[in-house]
Amino acid sequence: MTATASSTARGRAIRWVESTTPTPVSPAGSATPVLRSVMSGAVVLGVRGEVDLATSSSLQRVLLSQLHDAGQLVIVDVTGVSFLGAAGLTMLVNLKQAAIAEGITLCLVAGTHVLLLPLRITGLDGEFDIRPEFGDAPFVVGDGPNGQD
Repeated sequence: MTATASSTARGRAIRWVESTTPTPVSPAGSATPVLRSVMSGAVVLGVRGEVDLATSSSLQRVLLSQLHDAGQLVIVDVTGVSFLGAAGLTMLVNLKQAAIAEGITLCLVAGTHVLLLPLRITGLDGEFDIRPEFGDAPFVVGDGPNGQD
């Protein structure tokens, strides 16, 4: 399903195509493919594969480029990630900081031990709005934990 919509975010008009069909936004053959879709005005970015020193730089560039056309909410679904290394954690922190600077609420969908363990060990689980399943993600800004975000 596809529909065109628009809104105003951060003082500028944003126009997006609402599509439940994911579109690849990472280079062909990427070790960590990223798929983009828009649902209920939220930009949804799905990441797959390993996020480590070899892949985090290019992945960060792709994810940061997607913030520029986003509205107020970006959901990053990392349930397809099979490994999250220290460089991947740094990339997530950089993405969070960029989202804050742009006035964007960022939500991670991460329900597996592979993702949650490094986030917990480093204390980063308290820095992100983390949802265990995609269906739990806030599709409305202000639907974060305790009504925040």
